[in-house]
Amino acid sequence: MLDAYHWYSRTEALALGRGLEKLGFDWIEECMDEQSLSSYRWLADQLDIPVLGPESIGGKHWHRAEWIMAGAVDILRTGVNDVGGITPALKTMHLAEAFGMDCEVHGNTAMNLHVVAACGNCRWYERGLLHPFLDYDEGVDYLRSLSDPMDEDGFVHVPDRPGLGEDIDFDFIENNRIA
Repeated sequence: MLDAYHWYSRTEALALGRGLEKLGFDWIEECMDEQSLSSYRWLADQLDIPVLGPESIGGKHWHRAEWIMAGAVDILRTGVNDVGGITPALKTMHLAEAFGMDCEVHGNTAMNLHVVAACGNCRWYERGLLHPFLDYDEGVDYLRSLSDPMDEDGFVHVPDRPGLGEDIDFDFIENNRIA
């Protein structure tokens, strides 16, 4: 997979996509500015490798329906933070499912982990090896442990704790309140 982070023109994205096809990549993602739906439709028509998106465009799940109808993507993209919450992310997953499409979730966090676990049309959970300057095992101060630790085989398991399964450090929160 390659997230090209919307840096390329149409012709550059096409050349990149064809190179990724030769290398056996699973998909190409966000290679052009997502404001141009027609550019993505053009690219999806040209490539054999699946085009995944949209990732960062607004419009929640409604805009993603337009991408499906336009034939601009082969795999839909959603995420709790991208579409405005768990419910819109689930709606996006089910929208893709209704069209026989996979829908991949953007990013980690307890919320995204639960969306992935609740749906059958997501093949991957995006955690680790995403950016050379991010440490996905570092955690955050207000949690006693990671919400999504990776086991030695590279799997992430849904926690069995209540709610979203986060091990919240309520003492830390109380001691860091701002008046």
